Amino acid sequence: MSVGNAIVATDVGVVTRKRGRANFATAADHAAEKAIIAALAAHDASIPVLAEESATRALQRAERLWVVDPIDGTLNFSRGIAFYAVVAAAVHSPRTRETFVASEGAGARRGRERIHVSATARLSQALATASLGYRAMRGQQPKMPRLAAACAGMRDVGSAALGICYVADGRFDLFAHQFLWPWDIAAPSLIAREAGARVVSLKTGADARWDERQVVIGNPALARAAFALLDR
Repeated sequence: MSVGNAIVATDVGVVTRKRGRANFATAADHAAEKAIIAALAAHDASIPVLAEESATRALQRAERLWVVDPIDGTLNFSRGIAFYAVVAAAVHSPRTRETFVASEGAGARRGRERIHVSATARLSQALATASLGYRAMRGQQPKMPRLAAACAGMRDVGSAALGICYVADGRFDLFAHQFLWPWDIAAPSLIAREAGARVVSLKTGADARWDERQVVIGNPALARAAFALLDR
């Protein structure tokens, strides 16, 4: 993916700051978003683009749209940590040179290789990835520590999109998050589903919408077990 490969790893100057801790965009975020939007417009200018750094929320109701996250994991990127990705109907990891793609009904792939979720059936044997940021840890009974206590291990890789793709690829068994944005979930949730995962809304227990903010993702057995645990 040429846009991902063109990201300048040292272009980490903060351009915009957003609400919340360590929530900002670098010059590289804006440059990548501009390049992606230009590439998509050249392909088909009639399809609107919902992109993180220039988001128009009303576009979520569009019949067709591209959903773009120029760099998912900006804090990691700004510190030289390899776990960040470019998200635009596929998920590309520039540092590891891996691209995860899927299309509805055709399965999911890492490059040319088919991928599938793990067969781990018990939470006690599962390696999970989840958001362990300050918002997830607030409140009287935060959910993520409860999930961590039930699993064999838990990691926060700092990029929701890569975390979901790693579940699709069987590296992690389970993903959980309570504060996603549409550009975090749209592409990787399709990849996960096509790899055999269930993407479950933590609000309803039903299959999550494409822009759901609170989800648990894993093979059907683990997704059910994790939802039952977190729904208490």
